[in-house]
Amino acid sequence: MKQFFCLGSYTEPILFGTGEVFQGKGKGVSICRFEDGLIETVSTLSVRNPSFVCIDEERRKLYAVNEMKEYGGAFGGGVTQIGYSPDGGMRVEADFNTGGTDPCHIEIAPNGRFLSIANFASGAVSVFARDEAGNLLAEKTVFQHQGHSVHPVRQRGPHAHSSIFVPGRPLFFVPDLGTDKVAAYRYDAAEVRPEPLEDLSVSAGCGPRYGEFSPDGGHFYLINEIGSKVIHYRCAGGAMTLCGEVSTLPEGFAGENICSDLHITPDGRYLYASNRGHDSIAAYRVQPDGGLVWLDCRSSGGRTPRNFAVDPTGRWLLAGNQDSDNITVFAIGEDGRLSQGRSFGFGSPVCIRFFHKTQF
Repeated sequence: MKQFFCLGSYTEPILFGTGEVFQGKGKGVSICRFEDGLIETVSTLSVRNPSFVCIDEERRKLYAVNEMKEYGGAFGGGVTQIGYSPDGGMRVEADFNTGGTDPCHIEIAPNGRFLSIANFASGAVSVFARDEAGNLLAEKTVFQHQGHSVHPVRQRGPHAHSSIFVPGRPLFFVPDLGTDKVAAYRYDAAEVRPEPLEDLSVSAGCGPRYGEFSPDGGHFYLINEIGSKVIHYRCAGGAMTLCGEVSTLPEGFAGENICSDLHITPDGRYLYASNRGHDSIAAYRVQPDGGLVWLDCRSSGGRTPRNFAVDPTGRWLLAGNQDSDNITVFAIGEDGRLSQGRSFGFGSPVCIRFFHKTQF
């Protein structure tokens, strides 16, 4: 089956929250073909540090954050709107400063009216309204997080990391690694406001990063970067109930590790989480009550799996290994275990997002 995905990469140096300066080797935003375990590049557009992307297939738009500390001569990173054609050609249509530094995640609201951008370094959330054609409007709203937590380096201030929209409710969550909180925001059309009564808190030092809801919306899974664990919440009647947590690391591992990504198969049977340091993908079986049972842990096929994606069929997992400049393909077995396939060279891969309908 022929499928397509969009790839974001680091193209230039960036100072991470760990204190490391990373030298990006990527080329920008790419559209890639994926079929029978093989990856082929269709097109590439030069964009500065497009570390995360989201896709509007109906309007043929891509939106990429520009993970930088200054963009267009002003404080903050950027967001670039990209149009794409039926043959996979891409063009920059507009770009704006986000008003927050190092934007690292971007998502389209379910109602299509706005984009939410998490600015990691400054710990702010930027909201850009869209018109009916999917064009970003220049005026933005920036919500600045406040606070800190216990880690002396990673949690000296707020670090907004992603935006996760709640199924069936006009609400989204923003995990903040620096404050050990998941901030809630309510929206009406393109109007967004904080909803602190819906905030979630995690144990000090966990560093929440990203989460996903189960396909039926009944469970929420939150990966914690510093604590190397996945936390499970049950969702019912608008309430989020903490149910438990699992480690992302095999027993006996004593090295340094930080988590990065988490995804659930489309049928809801399996969940995967990535480790940087251990450089692996942990696999879990999802129980009928939503609990997670450890299945396996496999090498990511490279160094520093920053992001990975499960394809829409649920048969494949693609792991982007940022520091070894490669994407490794895994087949997902009927039992949920991963079998490593081929590896393909891509400079500093950071984000992999599949198209669901589009064919080029």
